[in-house]
Amino acid sequence: MAKNKRINDGDGLVSGAGTLGEATAGGIGQFDDATLELKPRPDYLATLAKFLDNGAIKVISGMRRCGKSSLLIMLARYLREKGVPQSNIVMANFESSEFFDVTDYRSLTAWLHKRMKDPGHYYVLLDEVQLVDHWERAINALRVDADADVYLTGSNAYLLSSQLATLLSGRYEEINVYPLSFKEFMRYAGLSDSRLGLERYLRFGGLPPVVDQGDDRQLAETMLSGIYNTVVVKDVVQHVQIRNMAIFGDVARFLADTTGSSVAVTNIEHRLASAHRKTAGGTIERYVQGLVDAFLFSRARRYDLKGGTWLQGGEKYYPADSGIRDMLLDFPTGDLGFALENAVYNELRVRGFDVRIGKLGAIEVDFIATKGETKLALQVTATMLEDKTRQRELAPLRQLMPQAVNEGLRRMVLTYDTVGLGVVDGIKIVNAVDWLLE
Repeated sequence: MAKNKRINDGDGLVSGAGTLGEATAGGIGQFDDATLELKPRPDYLATLAKFLDNGAIKVISGMRRCGKSSLLIMLARYLREKGVPQSNIVMANFESSEFFDVTDYRSLTAWLHKRMKDPGHYYVLLDEVQLVDHWERAINALRVDADADVYLTGSNAYLLSSQLATLLSGRYEEINVYPLSFKEFMRYAGLSDSRLGLERYLRFGGLPPVVDQGDDRQLAETMLSGIYNTVVVKDVVQHVQIRNMAIFGDVARFLADTTGSSVAVTNIEHRLASAHRKTAGGTIERYVQGLVDAFLFSRARRYDLKGGTWLQGGEKYYPADSGIRDMLLDFPTGDLGFALENAVYNELRVRGFDVRIGKLGAIEVDFIATKGETKLALQVTATMLEDKTRQRELAPLRQLMPQAVNEGLRRMVLTYDTVGLGVVDGIKIVNAVDWLLE
């Protein structure tokens, strides 16, 4: 692979999809179809543009079908519009039959050599690279041997395994991609009624191929089931030894059913035992971790606000997509409070916050979210029109008055309510739909 000075690709973010023209042997191959219409995700593309040519390998992670492949294509089109020659954009989707012969780091290195033999600065975009055995060796060699800006995607946290972290310590940037946020969903689906939009969003979720099915439950359920089964087969079974798929499904449904509640392995053990499916705690822990590593669920740990330390046990698990949760539970009705809490948790993560469960003695705060100097304390409730509920939701945030004064902690309650909003004792009461659309 030739190493040479970089191409000056200009600055600024170009609007429009652009076209890539005909594929060449040295460049893009069949990964991008220039006629393919992609709905923009400008925030993610702006993030990638910010990291362009910064010397680090960009690792784009997230659950399957959340839009990682489309984002790579958008990036390639962006580069072309900025004047990067097509032959200097090397793309591969390792789920394509075109790459069945690229099975390990040696064949991947040979494939890259063939496409990067001429001098110049290259952009290498590799989709689902974890399908190549020991791919991290090829990527580390690419970083050393070539003048290349590298972008990788993967659908399992295994992508950032200890081996990769060791090889590339301090030399990679991780960009987490999530299903559509509510604001993205409204724009993507072309909806204007935010109330009806939120109802559909909470039921079917924000995975783009599911949103494309409209509000048809049968089509959405079929698509969601297919995505979930693909994730289990391709992103869990490969890395987790699953002896009993029925037990694994029970664990997934338990986490979905307890969204917003503290979960312990013993809770799951007792549930399985009561259904005559006795399972060892170690097996359950492995299955739960497999679901987290495949980005189907996210773990929120408890944090002692007084002592400033993490607390053991009592973690909460939030599905990354509400549609997957509802599919696992056969689309239940009710539980609007938990559904809203899940949506708020996911939105905070989309916005780049580190999210934890706040504990102050016997008091629990739904979320403590931090991002740089910004620190939020949030309670989430379907309604607080009854005075008893109102006082219950405000009580934990009132206890945080010292932190609000000393640490600049912003306190907020999010609710479906459209009346009774405002500020009480320095606590903002905000309509959740408005907040999700900020």
